Amino acid sequence: MQLAAWIVLCLTAAFLLRTRVRVLITSVLCLWMLVPAVGNSLITGVGSGPLSLHAASWLILAIFVVRMLHDPWSIHVALARHFFLFLTLALVMAAAFLASATSQSGGGFVLLVDQIVVPVVFCLILLAEANRAGGLVALLRTVILALVAIVCVVAIAQWLTNSFLFYEFGYSNVYWFGRDSGRWMATLDQPLALSLVIALSAPLVAGLKRIWHQALLLALMVVGVLITQSRMGLAALAVTVAATLLFAKLRVWIKAAMLVGAAAVAAVIMASPLVAGVAARVVDDSGSAQARSLALDYFLSRWSSYALAGEGIGSSYRLANQIGLETSFENPILMYSIDFGLVFALLYFGAMLAVVVRKGPGNGYPGLMLAGIMAVIMPQTYSSLATRSAAGIIVWTVLAMVIIAGDEAQDRKRELRARQERDEASTAAASNPRDALTPAGPAG
Repeated sequence: MQLAAWIVLCLTAAFLLRTRVRVLITSVLCLWMLVPAVGNSLITGVGSGPLSLHAASWLILAIFVVRMLHDPWSIHVALARHFFLFLTLALVMAAAFLASATSQSGGGFVLLVDQIVVPVVFCLILLAEANRAGGLVALLRTVILALVAIVCVVAIAQWLTNSFLFYEFGYSNVYWFGRDSGRWMATLDQPLALSLVIALSAPLVAGLKRIWHQALLLALMVVGVLITQSRMGLAALAVTVAATLLFAKLRVWIKAAMLVGAAAVAAVIMASPLVAGVAARVVDDSGSAQARSLALDYFLSRWSSYALAGEGIGSSYRLANQIGLETSFENPILMYSIDFGLVFALLYFGAMLAVVVRKGPGNGYPGLMLAGIMAVIMPQTYSSLATRSAAGIIVWTVLAMVIIAGDEAQDRKRELRARQERDEASTAAASNPRDALTPAGPAG
């Protein structure tokens, strides 16, 4: 009954706000960032089973249905402009569905929809909305950065109080979580999910106009990553800070002052208890590197068995348990290969890489290409897209931003070229008035 009520609410909101889709887009991001999968049952009333999709997934599907009824042309335009991208993604989704449907163990439907199907549909919605009006990239950047700031504050509060604060009923049932570990995740599903979101959003800070906004957000993000104890997240953030300082269009003395300020903040943080967790994981990673090595060795010795078909979404977890791994395969390419085939896994992540390579350079938005690169690289550092979290929706939102920015840059170049051609034609006509006024002779 609660699920039915939520679906009706989503359809009603999608219909009433059909001309103000950006409000719905913001709501989707807020839901995924502020309501983890483990707390989703508070909204939908369904905690497990094939209907336990995230609340935001139901909203996205409702937006898509209403959009197809109200303004199908915008969807058609987006599909036509990016035909090969969505053809590739449709092929991957079909392979994943068939692998799961024919799997003896069954299951995986919710993960497939939440992490692959719905994020791709959301990307399509964003592209369709961008065709109607400009400014969507700036809006998405603002929303993402605001939400990241909120979850970083929540993570700091969790670390200070050593308490979940929210959704304790869900987090306390997660087998891998240890309250005494000092790793917190704010309102996301895993500490590494928080680290991933921070790593993808940090480059977007370069697009902010006020320097103090940039400095404040980056400092907040550094603290947030330290609380997650993610080594890769910290490395990614260091790259972002360096790139922001290096490529910022500021005077040299301002860059020098920012560098000194960053060094001072780093010194303060290094002297605080925040560093203890990351430092301990650098000294002793609790067998994490060895587990990843074992998982890779196992996959490479049997990759041909998964070349064209897998055993269904979620099967990589069962296989990891069978071969004695203490963790999962900790890499979505390996996990998707086992789930629905190596070829289709490579197609999926190859499509992401192609988006960044084709649309990233010269898009006119500072930091956006680096965010796109992070969206391709950072998910490979843990199970990310093969587990339920905000990872899928954030990755495809950032990639949609890259696509939209690239399209805008191409349109600007096309308009500039057309204007130059018109100006040249006008100049030529003005310099040869006799030729311009002389009527053309009869056709020979």
